[in-house]
Amino acid sequence: MGVFVVEVLLATYNGERFLREQVESILSQEWPEVRILARDDGSSDGTASLLAEYVARFPERFRMLGGAPVGGAKGNFLELMGQASAEYVCFADQDDVWLPGKVRRGMEAMRALEARHGLGMPLMTFSDLRVVDEALKTVSESMWAYAEIEPKSALRLERLLGQSVVTGCTMTINRPLLELARRMPEEATMHDRWIALLAAAMGKTAMVREAMVLYRQHGGNVVGAVAPDGSVSGLAARAQDDGRRAERRRCEAMAEALLRVHGDEIPAGQAALLEAYLRSGRSASGVKRVGITLREGFFRPGVGKTMALLWDLARSSSDAGVADRG
Repeated sequence: MGVFVVEVLLATYNGERFLREQVESILSQEWPEVRILARDDGSSDGTASLLAEYVARFPERFRMLGGAPVGGAKGNFLELMGQASAEYVCFADQDDVWLPGKVRRGMEAMRALEARHGLGMPLMTFSDLRVVDEALKTVSESMWAYAEIEPKSALRLERLLGQSVVTGCTMTINRPLLELARRMPEEATMHDRWIALLAAAMGKTAMVREAMVLYRQHGGNVVGAVAPDGSVSGLAARAQDDGRRAERRRCEAMAEALLRVHGDEIPAGQAALLEAYLRSGRSASGVKRVGITLREGFFRPGVGKTMALLWDLARSSSDAGVADRG
């Protein structure tokens, strides 16, 4: 297998506390051609100085972008994506630690995908994570088990539409998928969720079942590992219901944006699936909403989550309406 440059996009903001450990883990990867492209989003601590130190120490392997703050991880990663130059790209958070074989395993899976589907196909690989505390003590050997995530859902658009499955810091993507992802709309909740949807709708995905990242949990995580919710009642249950409905609206907005931005490029069957997903939340008939969901397989992982989804759909439609065609 030939050696290809893998560019790691590192988005930072006030991350000085854990950043050095993360950067060292990336520079120590078993893959021989790993380069880092970093961008700080206006940190007030020593993050920018630390990044500049690495630029000076490793000028051939470490670049740093400038620019005004964009105010969030998604925008910061989008700026990095716009300047990425390699054929293969990974995404790095500032507070994790990568295990030595992380890039190698992602690229092995990528090359296997390319052998089956060709170099022009948008491709993504991803892995499990080990959930750890601030001191890197293991909380759970598997993020997928900890959060009750079924990773195979990332391979099926109908399952991916209603849930976030792929964690960005485990991704490896190729240039065709990166080019698609650069056209990221406002409706995308996060870069990794949008990229996973693009891969499911327009490309191919493979998983690495091992945990290749130590996913550090601490008080400053932008997005963290969330254990499954227990049973709640009263006001807490009402808040949980409202949260599910708000999340459903966000999912529908992303499905709609996929059709708007990439409608001419999405295969007909996948486009029809996106349209069915919108009808499953917006049909005037609760019976039709539930029926479409069951027919198309728009399920959540676990019986409890699927039942909650069906209950929500049976009671009321989404705020926005579409033509009732099914």
